[in-house]
Amino acid sequence: MESIEFCLGPLPLGAGVFLTDQLAALLTDRPDAGVVVCDVSAVEQPRAVDLDHLARLRLTAQRAGRTLVLRGVGPRLRLLLVLAGLDEVFGAQAGGLWAPDGAGGQPPGKSW
Repeated sequence: MESIEFCLGPLPLGAGVFLTDQLAALLTDRPDAGVVVCDVSAVEQPRAVDLDHLARLRLTAQRAGRTLVLRGVGPRLRLLLVLAGLDEVFGAQAGGLWAPDGAGGQPPGKSW
């Protein structure tokens, strides 16, 4: 199955609509791609707005019948996702938050 690569870095408040529009356009152009791989390795100092961006991206992918998988989740973002209760939302998908390529690390509670 083909995938779409999508990168998320530090963005200003209110960038969520821009991100979802950009992802929706990519999904339209690539109807064969069933998975969106979102590289979040550039998110070194995660903020609440970054969680909003990720949630919007996940919803956009889900509405298009695709799966969003995070790659490159750093320890701070991982902790923020756990504290917000979003680790299960992302981790429940195939490949989930903890991408199998090793870039995402292990699930919380397994090895910090």
